[in-house]
Amino acid sequence: MTTPHPPAPSRALFAAAAAVLALLPYRSADAQSAPITKSLSHAIHAVNDLDTTLAFYRTVFGLNGKPQDFPNAAVPLLTNAPGVTLRLSMLSLPGGLRFELTHFKGLERKPAQAKYTDPGVASLVFYVRDIDALVANAKKAKAPIVTAGGEPVEIPTANGRTRSIILRDPDGFFIQLIEETPPAGAPDSNVHRVSLAYTMESAEATAAFYTGLLGIDLSKPSAFSKDPAMLRLYGAPAGTEFRKISGTMPGPQAAHIDFTEFRGVPRTKFHLRVRDPGAPAMAIQVNEEKPTIARMKAAGTNIISTNGEIVDFGGGTFTIFVEDPNGMNLEVFERNPPPRRE
Repeated sequence: MTTPHPPAPSRALFAAAAAVLALLPYRSADAQSAPITKSLSHAIHAVNDLDTTLAFYRTVFGLNGKPQDFPNAAVPLLTNAPGVTLRLSMLSLPGGLRFELTHFKGLERKPAQAKYTDPGVASLVFYVRDIDALVANAKKAKAPIVTAGGEPVEIPTANGRTRSIILRDPDGFFIQLIEETPPAGAPDSNVHRVSLAYTMESAEATAAFYTGLLGIDLSKPSAFSKDPAMLRLYGAPAGTEFRKISGTMPGPQAAHIDFTEFRGVPRTKFHLRVRDPGAPAMAIQVNEEKPTIARMKAAGTNIISTNGEIVDFGGGTFTIFVEDPNGMNLEVFERNPPPRRE
């Protein structure tokens, strides 16, 4: 039985507290300044059935993953789910980004799906050579199409106008396809690079959390827009407004990340338990776990892991699940493997 969540702090309270904390200098234990976030480790997606979802990514996008049991006794503590077991697959995506599919067993789960405009939802963005071939594959696999009209629409991008579409995988997770000519040296596959996109409740609260508490640089919010092509892409009603903040995640992948805020449309914060099919998450490696989590707690962040405590995952890894201000689960961990014996 999971521990009940404490009442969520208001957006204004969270943003104010995090903004104050963000002004405090971060120092490592040896008094040398260090970045809070070391790298993005991987995106996470909880599935209803691992084999079904793996088959979807293989047949539609040509992405392969190997399923395996993950018999770590710390998983129930990390996910605050006594008795849970885990089967997973880690997909390596073009550009080095990793995508973990998690299938939890051993206790009840509650699958759920959200609208694209709901805070807390996540999507992979696939940049592709031939969008029509992949849309045909998706329709053959009976993937639900989110974009109005069920066909790619022409949208503005940093590299000019191009075609794009949003669809769902078997668990309701969003996938956006953007057609573009790949740069020299890109992988030969149809999907040649990948980025991450999330829907946020508030640009201010999101920046206060990711920049103020994790040190991830994000742009200033764009002006609100009613671009009709983008609204068709999102499957949002006419008159909806949206704005974005974006940045590049630290680490060797240098993954681009976008957050989009909507207004003028009913929204429901999308927050599932870590084990529930359809739950998105992101794993971030930090340089020092304890002070990072202490700052989050002081800012009112909801801690998901059992008793709000960091979990010893073995092999020098210490990790914890928290909830970001949009409702998404976030795994924050530190890894210091023991030295090898000569």
